[in-house]
Amino acid sequence: TFYAFLSAEQLGLDVCSSKTRDLVDAASAVTEAVKKQFKPHHPESEDLAFLYGTILTDGKDAFSEEPTTNICVFADEQVDRSPTGSGVTARIALQYHKGLIQLNQTRTFRSSTTGSLFTGKAVKASGLCCREDWLENCLMP
Repeated sequence: TFYAFLSAEQLGLDVCSSKTRDLVDAASAVTEAVKKQFKPHHPESEDLAFLYGTILTDGKDAFSEEPTTNICVFADEQVDRSPTGSGVTARIALQYHKGLIQLNQTRTFRSSTTGSLFTGKAVKASGLCCREDWLENCLMP
């Protein structure tokens, strides 16, 4: 799943205190803008090469014991009640790629809508199904 990621603060919003409707509207606008400028590439299936939505974050991407909060707006302006499994995986990959977290550092992610928590960490594994060159090709400057 491909998502656009952006700190809600860059849009004048706060994922913890702004109205959900305002966050949904902003995330949907980001999704549409990114779709007009960028076409994702999936290395194995062209059917999977589309932007599914936008995840607005609290901008706290550097490692911390404290949870980082986000809202995932996907498909037809649907909001995930959880921090979003594929979104947490992507945030971990991005944080690791940017040098903001190290291998085996567990991060906690909170849903801004329900407060539910997911954890994740970057691990070194052989036979990776998600290669770093795929991530490199998906990152926008």
